[in-house]
Amino acid sequence: MNDFESDLTLLENLSKKISDLIYNNQFNQISEIDKQRRAIIEKIKQSETSHLQIKSRISDLVINNNEMLKNTSNKLKQLTKNREKFSKRLEAYSLIK
Repeated sequence: MNDFESDLTLLENLSKKISDLIYNNQFNQISEIDKQRRAIIEKIKQSETSHLQIKSRISDLVINNNEMLKNTSNKLKQLTKNREKFSKRLEAYSLIK
């Protein structure tokens, strides 16, 4: 089980515990358990934000990578075209001799 799943399980258990305490009219422990629950919720929110930032960075990397591949492909086509011109020119000069 990963951290996210264990956090969700703990959050669920704390919520159930708060519900049980309310049902049994035992209100003195609720505030401490609620602090723990809120801390877990904040941790999950920060983790999700972190995941979104990572996804965004990976997406940017993919876009940049595709752009670099496109540029490299264009340069390779241009070099191939120039090489063909040079080869034709060289062949023409060799026929003149």
